Amino acid sequence: MPEPNSDHKPVVALFDFDGTITLRDTLPLYIRHATGLTGLLLSILSSLPALIILAANGWKSLWGIDAQRTKEGLLRRCFENKSIEQVSCSATEFVQVVNQVISRVYQRMLHHIALGDSVVIVSASPQVWVEPWAMSVGDIKVIATQLEVVNGRYTGRFHGKNCNGQEKVTQIARLFPRSQFHIVAYETVH
Repeated sequence: MPEPNSDHKPVVALFDFDGTITLRDTLPLYIRHATGLTGLLLSILSSLPALIILAANGWKSLWGIDAQRTKEGLLRRCFENKSIEQVSCSATEFVQVVNQVISRVYQRMLHHIALGDSVVIVSASPQVWVEPWAMSVGDIKVIATQLEVVNGRYTGRFHGKNCNGQEKVTQIARLFPRSQFHIVAYETVH
């Protein structure tokens, strides 16, 4: 249960997306949505050695293999050389897929919205599919991994850092300093 806000600062409710708002990781769901089952299997197979090494090492870099490049490799098939319009259409359609895997934490988010709190989703998933879902729910800010666009087309690479771990903390602290906001955070610990 969130701690009481005795200092009367504006409340910001932070929610992790994958495995907190949703019951499972949306990355494989989006890859399958965008590329079909064959595309999902090809993406996984092409990244399998790196995924095994990373998983065995607690998702920390090892032997020049890091999570950001591996994740980019998984997503490349979905995004490389796709127009902004193509990706936007696919992400909008994906809202229905996400709605099928919503967890009970979603009710906490709706409670914060009803109270008038600022609600923010902070996710390592790409903003391109998290933001359309958030907009379908209400006035929700999204802090998430950004994808690179050049000349109106996605490159398949990240723009900046993958928004996970310390990068989440850095972005939250920059936008919502604890001296100015009362922070309430929801994350499912696995």
